Amino acid sequence: MAPSVAAAGLGQRRSPASQLSLGALGLGLVLLVSLAWATGFFYVIARLGLPAPVSLALVDGVHLYVGVASIAFFAAKLSRVGLRQHVDGVPELFAWQRWISWSLAILYTAAYVTGLVLLIPWPSGVSKQLVNAHLLTAVWAALPSSWHVWHYRPRAFPYLSRLGRRTQIRFWLVMGLVLLPLVVVLAVPRALAPATKTWLGSVWEPAGAEGVFLDRLAITADGRTFVAGGEGLYVTRVEVRNWRQVRFPAELILGLGMSPTTVYVGTSNGLYAGQVADGPYHRLAFPSREVHGIAVDPTNAQVIWASSRGGFWKSTNGGQQWVAESAGIQHPEDAWAIAYFRSALYASDAVGVYRWDGSAWQSSSDQGLVVSLDPSADGRELFASSMGQGLRVFDGRTWIRASEGLSAHAGSRGAIHVVSVTAPRQAPALAATMLNGVAISQDGGRHWSELRAGLPVGALWRVIQVDHRLIAASDHGIYEYTLPLLSIPGAAWWVLLISAALGTGFSAVAWGALPRGWSNS
Repeated sequence: MAPSVAAAGLGQRRSPASQLSLGALGLGLVLLVSLAWATGFFYVIARLGLPAPVSLALVDGVHLYVGVASIAFFAAKLSRVGLRQHVDGVPELFAWQRWISWSLAILYTAAYVTGLVLLIPWPSGVSKQLVNAHLLTAVWAALPSSWHVWHYRPRAFPYLSRLGRRTQIRFWLVMGLVLLPLVVVLAVPRALAPATKTWLGSVWEPAGAEGVFLDRLAITADGRTFVAGGEGLYVTRVEVRNWRQVRFPAELILGLGMSPTTVYVGTSNGLYAGQVADGPYHRLAFPSREVHGIAVDPTNAQVIWASSRGGFWKSTNGGQQWVAESAGIQHPEDAWAIAYFRSALYASDAVGVYRWDGSAWQSSSDQGLVVSLDPSADGRELFASSMGQGLRVFDGRTWIRASEGLSAHAGSRGAIHVVSVTAPRQAPALAATMLNGVAISQDGGRHWSELRAGLPVGALWRVIQVDHRLIAASDHGIYEYTLPLLSIPGAAWWVLLISAALGTGFSAVAWGALPRGWSNS
């Protein structure tokens, strides 16, 4: 071959990227990204506090799969077009057209990066920021993407017109193969997204005592009966879900306490006890009024502590006799919460939290207005809920602020009102707040996310998880939230899903780059 001819042949040789069809790449990318946007819409609905029309666990796999598969088409198109001013086979572009293309490249890259980084189990606070960044970049990309699709529609139109050409059949066959693994993804759903793992997607529904103010909720020691108090006393069997009112004196109920043999009810006028939740109840010889906190010694059910307008009181004979024990409390008239934690007794007044040393109360924390002290079921942490100063968590040595993610009132620097926390074993902690519904935490209370879809405006006082539902006492009665049945994927599942998405995506692109592949249009 003559040197001049060889040089000409080399000059005409095209790179593999230049052989890719802009129309096929663009249409394939649009289809996959559109599916990702469509599934992402369900997350937006859930984040707005509305019930999702389908289980988010079903959406998670589809959203992740098509998002990862579209990376192959995005990378191929970026390689085909790049950031060059002149693109092979494309007429001269105006500067503003290139700017839109460049902005799309940046936005899509940011969406892919934040989405993939979210696969790492970050702390809740970091995860929340990444989710916001992912949503914002996806939303920002929608407008320029719409223009881009409209501008390049002539190149994709041949693949949408009546079938008959070999390139059309090949394109749709390839896209079908790309989406085929979704059959398995839908058949075996897994909880992947942070929103799904935090139980978003369902809605709170009235479950009993509608319109009744109920600010106390507990389960009897045998775990079989719910007890709720406020404007009356209500009970139901855990498995029955039929709340009924119990005959009880016409007094406002302020506190509940449980021992293996007795249900204690604190009221505006005193303290009552009953052997079963259904009653009957008899009044104890308690020497004060406004009983908010009741704590039964876990090692000796005859030892009972109670807080009242007259300070803290102790009984060593099941409530028959009481002794005042407020030494060391700065404001006994504001005695409120009391609870056992790791065999020690803790209590609160208006200005702090205290620990009982056997003869007097010693200061433990300067957190004020603590209305509830709640030990976790595993005994590792004690939660202090404050009407104004949010949450603090005690690990036996140090009190740590734990209000990140909880809404403040009157701006970001406003007060945070938390009423109580329930922390079951091996399950998220549940916080009841004054005006923002329920908050849940996956990391022992360090970070919180809200769960309030369907709740009316008003205070929530206590939330308890039983099986796959949450039960809450509120200003407006009892509410129930059905939890989605979630399965958390293991490492093997992640590897298979991502490998399938990337494998089918890049295989589709490679097939289109073969000599007899897609038309270079």
